[in-house]
Amino acid sequence: MNPDWKVFLQENGAEFVTDSDANSPDNATTDKLVSFGHPGIEMQISSQDMLLSNASERGLIKVNGDDAETFLQNQLTNDIRNVTETSHQASAWCSPKGRIIANFRIFKRNGDFYLALSNDLLEHVIKKLRMYVMMSKVVIEDVTDKMICFTFAGKNADSLIQEMLGTSIPTDADALQHNILQHSTVTLLRSVISDSDNTSRFDIFVDDIDEAKALWTQCKQHATPVSGAGIRYLNITSGSPEITAASSETWIPQMVNYIHLKGVDFKKGCYPGQEVVARLNYLGKTKRRMYRLQIETDHLPVIGAEIKSDKDAEAGKVLNAVFNADGKVEALAVLKIADAINPLTLAANDATITLLDLPYNVSDE
Repeated sequence: MNPDWKVFLQENGAEFVTDSDANSPDNATTDKLVSFGHPGIEMQISSQDMLLSNASERGLIKVNGDDAETFLQNQLTNDIRNVTETSHQASAWCSPKGRIIANFRIFKRNGDFYLALSNDLLEHVIKKLRMYVMMSKVVIEDVTDKMICFTFAGKNADSLIQEMLGTSIPTDADALQHNILQHSTVTLLRSVISDSDNTSRFDIFVDDIDEAKALWTQCKQHATPVSGAGIRYLNITSGSPEITAASSETWIPQMVNYIHLKGVDFKKGCYPGQEVVARLNYLGKTKRRMYRLQIETDHLPVIGAEIKSDKDAEAGKVLNAVFNADGKVEALAVLKIADAINPLTLAANDATITLLDLPYNVSDE
């Protein structure tokens, strides 16, 4: 994290803890933002409330050079040609076996590509991607500390951002079409949370710290600052999975609903794992997919925590989890489709599980 930005957040009530990063080869330490001084209140924020969340758990990769577009097109699941200065996309990078190594939100800024991903996969992904550059004119670098990132979301977020920046924003009736607003040194990735009550989300990237401070201060007048758990909650309610180090190379894109999130393009050509992903789409049928759950427990389950059916059989695993406004655990989990109709519990403590609706249609036919 940018040290000046950390100081600014601390002046605004942020509390940090220092964690040892087990995924780092030198066991490096990282600063984790745990709250803004009122964790009980922050946990009660719902998807309709105005929310301001620092993206301290997000890493950012910059990819540029003459061959950047071709390079990414040959590596990722989605058609990178559809990423423009006004449209962002979901995409993933798979192993040759079709398992997702990491997933991204990709946007373009000043001609360069940016890949936002889980921070604990940042070093691993950069190292492995660079192995495929070879003679291509491509530069891959970690710009996490060079760009300030935070999220502003909730009812009327569109009109509030428009008022703060003094500019109109693009809109799209389709919640799966993602717009970008470029303004001065600010890039805003807009996505629709709910059309029915005018609820939107803006993931904000700023490379000028003074402008970042000014915009955060304006957003704070309308929203409650929360830790990165706020972003995880938005991801879960929107049915958007986040692959982390604990779940890397575990799931095929279909199993985390990436087809329904338009994170895979079956016409774009080859990429690592493409044959496996395409074969399952055209010749097979996935036996697992991602569901949204509520778990009756006050203990947050770890990634990969087992879920069992009423027959004591393994039915699936937790992918992402967070406490919701009621103090209960809300999660995304990959389940066996055949077991999803049966009573489910968390294997660790027999906590009851209830299936919740996803905000998009998923057919198991």
